[in-house]
Parts: sequence; C-alpha cells; structure tokens
Amino acid sequence: MAAHLVRVHAAIPGLSTVSTVVTGTEPMPDPTQEPTRAVVDRGGGTIPLVAALLRALEDGHVRYCHWKSTTGIARALEGRTDLDLLVDREDGARFSEIVSGLGFKPFISHVSRRFPGVADLLGHDEATGRLVHLHVYHQLVLGEHHVKNHRLPIESVVLDSAVVRDGIRVPSPEIEVAILAMRTLLKYRDVDALKDRFRLGRRGGIPPDTMAELRDLRERTTPEEVRATIERDLPMIPADVVLELLDVAAGDSRDEATLRRLRARVRGALAGFERLPRRQAQARYLQARLSRQWPVRQVVGALSRSQARRKAPASGGLTVAIVGPDGAGKTTTIDALTEWLAWRVNVATLYLGSARPSRGAAAARAIVHAGRRADSGARRLLGAGHPMTRATGAAASLLDAMRALAEARDRQRRAAEGWRLATQGWLVIFDRYPLPGVRVGERGMDGPRIVPPATGRLAGLIRRLAVAEERVYRRIPPVDHLIVLRVRPDVAVGRKQPRDPAAVARKAAALQDLEATSAPATTVHFVDAERPLDEVLREVRDLVWREL
Repeated sequence: MAAHLVRVHAAIPGLSTVSTVVTGTEPMPDPTQEPTRAVVDRGGGTIPLVAALLRALEDGHVRYCHWKSTTGIARALEGRTDLDLLVDREDGARFSEIVSGLGFKPFISHVSRRFPGVADLLGHDEATGRLVHLHVYHQLVLGEHHVKNHRLPIESVVLDSAVVRDGIRVPSPEIEVAILAMRTLLKYRDVDALKDRFRLGRRGGIPPDTMAELRDLRERTTPEEVRATIERDLPMIPADVVLELLDVAAGDSRDEATLRRLRARVRGALAGFERLPRRQAQARYLQARLSRQWPVRQVVGALSRSQARRKAPASGGLTVAIVGPDGAGKTTTIDALTEWLAWRVNVATLYLGSARPSRGAAAARAIVHAGRRADSGARRLLGAGHPMTRATGAAASLLDAMRALAEARDRQRRAAEGWRLATQGWLVIFDRYPLPGVRVGERGMDGPRIVPPATGRLAGLIRRLAVAEERVYRRIPPVDHLIVLRVRPDVAVGRKQPRDPAAVARKAAALQDLEATSAPATTVHFVDAERPLDEVLREVRDLVWREL
C-alpha cells in the first residue's frame, strides 16, 4: 500500500485525552539502521507469553491440544507460526477468561478463511516483541483450500489421546497421522495430479512439508498401532488408506494414480461429514480460485494469499498518525511498526506529505517550476518594476496557489482512502497529517498554504483558491490516535543535517509545544524520540497494540 494521512481536529493545540510524556536525553542510534532487529528478539525457545498460556491452561484444567503440524511445534512455541489449539467446548468460557487475562485479543479472518467453530486471537509478547497467533478450534473442520468442507466429530477422541510433548499437549501420533492423511488427500487437487503424472515442477502435488510430517509421524508409531487406533476410535476413517499414504510418503511421493485412488476412497468414506453438498463446495472453491486470477483479481480486488492470511481487529479498524520533525526517526518507526503487524494484521501505511505527489500534483509542480524560471528570467532582463515582470510575478503566485490546492486534494484523497480501509477493519498508519493548530512560521503544519495577496489583478482568483483549499482540508477527518515523536530542535538538526536547518528547528520546536487538551476526536501520545531506537520502537509498538 502507499502511504498517506492525517488531519487532526480543528485547531490542535491540544488534542484529546492523554498519553504519557516521556523524557530522556540519551542519544538515539542512526534511524536508518535495520528496524526489526531492534524490536523483535530472534532468540529460540518457548517465548514468555506462550509459556504463560500453557501454564494457565494446565492450572485451569482446560482440555486442549495443539492438534496438527506438531512436527514443527518448536516454531509455534517460539511465536514464529500459528498455535492451532483444539479446545473442549465445555471449557470454552474458562479458556476465554485465561486468554483475555493474558492480553490476547479477538481478530476476524478474511471471509475465505473464516469457518464455524474456529476463532482467531492475537497476543503481544512484550519480552520478544512478537505477535502470537492462536488459531482456536472448538470443532475440527478440514479439507479443501478455501472451503474446509468436512467436519469430523472426533474432538473428544483427539483430546483424550493428548500427551505432553515439549511442554504442550499434542495428540497421539496415531491420531494425528490419521487426521493428517485425511487433510492431505482432501486437499489433493486435479491440477496436483497432473503435475505428478507428468513430473512437472520440482515439487510434487503434495507439499514437501506435508510429506516431511507424514514421514516424521511414521517414525513415531507403527502400522499396527495406527490400524488399531483408527479401528477403535475413528471408524469413519479407512485405516488402509492411511497406511498406504504413509507408504507413498516413504517411497514415490508423486505416485499420481495411487494418490487419486486414495483421494476417491476418502471422499466416499467422509461423504456423510460434508458441510456443503459436493457440487456447491466445488463451486465455492472455483470462485475463490478464479477471483485470484488475472484479470479477475484486478476487477474484484481479490487479496493475495499473504493478504488473505491477515486479520482485522474484532473491535474494528483504527487510524493512527505518526508525526515528527526530520531526524526523529519517523520513517524508521513506521516501517518497523508496519513490518511487525503485517505478519497477521491488515495494516496500510499512507503518506500525507508532499514529497510523493500524484500525477496531477506532479504536473502542477512542474508548471510552477517553469513559471518561477520565467519570472526570474524576466526580472533579470527587464527589472523588477517592468509591467511584464509584474505580470510574470502574479502568474507565478497563481501557479503556486494551484499547486498548493492540488497537493491539498492529494492529501484529502489519501486520507479518504485510509478512512475507507479503517471502516473495513484495517489498521491505517498515516505518515504525517495536517495539524492546523501547530504553527510553523505563518501556516499550520501540513495544512493550508495559500496566502492571497492584498492587491493585484489575480488577488481575487487566488483568494477563491485559498477558500477552496480550506474547504478541502476541512473534509479530512480526524484520526483516532496521533503519535508525536519529540526531539529538541538542536537534536533534530544535528541528526539530519538538512539543507534548511532553520525549517527543521522550527518544526521540532512547534511539536515540542504541542499539548494534548482540545480536539476530542483524537487521542495524542507523546514519545521521547531522543532515546535509543529500540526503546522508541518498543513504546510505539506497545501504544498501538494497546489501542487495537
């Protein structure tokens, strides 16, 4: 996404309620350094939030288990991938109380990844900075991509079989391999069969990580134990299909004929457990696939696979503007914040400055430069008092006003884009925002710029343009939260070493004087950006997470 945004409310010397004002003088490292390392700990082992969750579930006697992909359980415990927890419905209230107490928040998946009996929660591990995604199942739904058309009523069997492994409860390998075999064959598509038949591509129709899981589970049990468990506890699953798939995984993993035959057996055996009639499920699958193909994707605005994995806060979208003078580390902070959230949250960054103009604003800027060069040339050749010089000067002022109006419309369009995304459940981060109550020289920060002349032929037209510009800025809605990165003027100038030190110093001084007392629609948070980068990023991250 592009980046734009912000217009606080009316006059902003004071916005709404408060946040903390932090002080400090320790210098911040170079804001251009790689941000994520400063925010997210990359160490291994079970991270504190996950460890606390597992302890609380045991202490609360909640029946649960991590029901799939246990081969890679270490990554889940480190917060690097989802925790897929099956939770007994009778313990649902106690589970909700535990995760809420640990700070987990409900999020909503994209409609293509939303299924009955399945919920999504995200938690923030403060020690490492990682987001922890709990994919919580009260019913086992599985099957084809985009549809998950089968619900197997075997939750009690899975939970009864659970044993503790690496500090977390997981199913017995016999139960897990039976479920994994069903998931694998139900996901095996006709196009996968064609790839395997003609040996197209380096990867087979069944993903390598799935094959690795099958092989790992095969090593942790025996065919006799698998057959006995399935026949005793999972009568709807054909045991010979599971065992034959394990043989395929151990041998020729691209045996298309065998895989198609096994898939047909599974579809027949589980026909009574379909959530939708087969043809309706196929139509839904094709609809999801087609929506992601060009040019349909461009027409319907379908999300990519990575975008579809992201989620919206159950409490709704949010707009956050981050402002600060040059040298405050604003760009670095926004980039790190976006990267941190984008793993699982719908987040967009919109820029509301003038350095990235639209085509119309860029054309207006080019015309202004041409007009200024013509005016300068006329002054050199004819002198300041010549009638032609006065005409070119008036024309240059008019062009300046037109450029300012074009840039105002840019900001308004981008702010409107962010507002629409927020109403759809996105977290929208604005890089800069109009702050009319923050005066930098004769004008508000990132606000109206047209100053009509008192006299002259074009004065009336420029005044009308100024009125139009004010009207455009009034259409920009206030943001929910404004984060102000504060540095002293001398620090800002020293870090950035700009071409116009005085302008940077004025902006830094103006933001130092900003108070959080007036605009009721916006909450202002002040962050001391003179501290080390990791501290600044940690505080901003914590602020945003708290408000989601």
